[in-house]
Parts: sequence; structure tokens; C-alpha cells
Amino acid sequence: MHFFPISAPTVALSISEDGLCLVEIKKSWRKKSLRHIARLPLSPEVLTLSSAKPNIANANEFLAQLKALVKPYRRPLSIALSLPDICARTSIFDFASFPTKKPEQTALVNWRFQQDLKLDTSQSRLAFGLYVPSSVRDSSPSNRDHVKVLGTAIRHEIIEQYENMCLEAGLIPTSVGMSGLDIFDLYRHNIQDMLTAENPSQASAPPMVMFLFMSHWGFTFLACQEGSPRFIRTKALGIKTEAHHSQDSSVHPESKEHRETREDCTTSSEDLISNAPQESATANNPYSSYIAMKVEKEILATLQYYFEMFPISATASSSVNLFMTTDLPYGQSLMPPLEHIQQSLKASGGHEPPIRITSLSHASHFHLLNRHLAVSNQEEAALPGYASLMVA
Repeated sequence: MHFFPISAPTVALSISEDGLCLVEIKKSWRKKSLRHIARLPLSPEVLTLSSAKPNIANANEFLAQLKALVKPYRRPLSIALSLPDICARTSIFDFASFPTKKPEQTALVNWRFQQDLKLDTSQSRLAFGLYVPSSVRDSSPSNRDHVKVLGTAIRHEIIEQYENMCLEAGLIPTSVGMSGLDIFDLYRHNIQDMLTAENPSQASAPPMVMFLFMSHWGFTFLACQEGSPRFIRTKALGIKTEAHHSQDSSVHPESKEHRETREDCTTSSEDLISNAPQESATANNPYSSYIAMKVEKEILATLQYYFEMFPISATASSSVNLFMTTDLPYGQSLMPPLEHIQQSLKASGGHEPPIRITSLSHASHFHLLNRHLAVSNQEEAALPGYASLMVA
């Protein structure tokens, strides 16, 4: 007899404008393994990602595809729901002091969202995490001074639309997460272990770490210092393969909907050359030169802006680690070459340290039970849903 029918989920649903992805894991007492991946496409314009208004334009098709996707499962089924980062507004706030009671904390973070981002938080659902820099934490573990808060706010009308679709399909979202932030949490211990193995003196917290997650909707860049988030940028780009681009040629990648969801920390990218020749994609690089140019330009602009806002001491000689991961097929090919990154930063002036790029592998996390998942190029698409299950 079960008095509480909602169990910890082993199934996650992740969302993209191109389709829906269902991920199932198998739990054992020793580890968790990726058991099954299923994907179904969505027609163009069924879903338009935005942080300003409801995303689902065609609820009938969305619901039909969702029901078909979960048809093999017995329902009601508890799930973890993973949404793209651009569905929400995320920011980092500094506080000289921070209250200890949760209601007071929530009220204070709400106020900062209103003041800094001009966001009406009465119409939003809020989540946040507290961080204390290692230098402060080491001197006084219980210190609530100099707290950094990583906060995310998503409008009720957006999140409830997704939740209602899930409920109509017999799914119970027990957690809702932002894909890039969940993936960072998934890899955080791996990053710490790699840095500690390289330099044991920085075991408590490395001086600086940068993280980049690239997805179909764009990317999230997060920089941390002394174990605390310092800078975040979520950029909407619409990264599609050449096949998708030709199918959706009527939808310009910098459409009005994408422009209104951008969280720009620097100048806009409207000066991109829209008439640039597009080289043919290849089997190992399905992205046109135009898409690659867009991604490269925004990554470089993000790094330049970050180092301008948070300059590195001229006496610092150690390299800064940039860890990157993606749920795109061959997404690593979109990362600018390291030499080009260093040359661009040097040309911008100031003191930029050497950067070392590490591509994070998900193979060690997934523990695939079925090897065909890897060869069918579905493994990357499972990353957001898998991460949401691991950190829920």
C-alpha cells in the first residue's frame, strides 16, 4: 500500500523548438544508468522560446506529440521537467549581508529582481541559491556577509503552460529546472576533481572557472571565482543544422521573438553579416559558416566583456579554465579555436590570462545500458533531461 503515490522520478522531459525528448534512467544501489531515450519532432512555430510570454503556440500538436511520446509508460508518471535557459531570467546579486530566514531571503531577492532587472516578480516563480566566497567562508564558516545569490525567475504563464500540458498527458512534474544551470551542477564535482588533481592547494575552491553550455537555443556562460558565481550570460541564437535552417528559411535566426529574449551584457549582434556566403555542411560539421560565425562572435564578445568587467591582475600568470559541454550533435565544432580566442582577447587590450579549454564528456555519467544510443547520435540530446534527474 502506497500512501504517497508520487515517487522520485526516473524519467525526464526536455523541451526544444524542434521536438520533445524523453530520458529514462535506471537506479541501482551502486550507480544510475541511462536506460532509454525517445524523441519526437515538433512542427515549426509550434513552440517559440521566450522569457516574456507563453511559449506554446499550438497546444494541440504539442499535446498530441507528448502523449505519443509517453504512450509506453504507465501513468500517472512523475517526471523531471527541463526547460531551456532562455525561458527564464537569471542573474547574480551581491549582498553585503543576507538574512537567515527563508521568507526574508525570498523578499530580498524579489526586490533585487525588481530593482536590477525591472522584473515584476509578482507574476513569476522564483528559485535561488546562496554562495559565500571561499575567502570569507574559510575565515568564518557561518558568515552571512558578502553573499552572492544566483537567482532565476520564470513567468507563471510560461511555466504553468508547460506544467498543464504535462498534467493533461498524465505526467506529474515533481521538479522544473533550467537546462544549463542543471548541467553545470551535474559537472561541478567533476570540474572540482580535475582542478584538485592538477593543483591540490586549490582543493577548496579554484580562483576562477568558466563554464559554457551550448544548445539549440544558444548558450549559457557562467564564470565562478572562489567557489561563487560571478558573472552569467544567457544568449539566444537559434543554433540549427543546415538541414533545419533550410526547412525554416522563412524564420530568420534573429527574429523578433529571439531579440526580446536576449540577455545581452554587451552590444547587440545586429551587425552580423546576414548575406555572408554559407559553406556546405559536412558529416562531421552540420552547421553552416553563417551559424558558426554567429556563435563564434557571441562567445568572443562574452569573454571580452567579462574580462573588461572583471579584469585579471597583471601579476596573474596562471591560465584560466574554460569548461564547455553541449547537447548538440558535433557541437564542439562550433567552439572558436583557442588561438583565435587568445588573439581576439589580446586585441581588445587589457590583461587577459591564457585560457585553457576542456571539453566535458558525458560518457562517464551516462553508463549507457544500450550501446545503440551512442551510435544513433541521440546521446547528446539526453544531457538536459539526464542532468535534471541527477540534480532534482
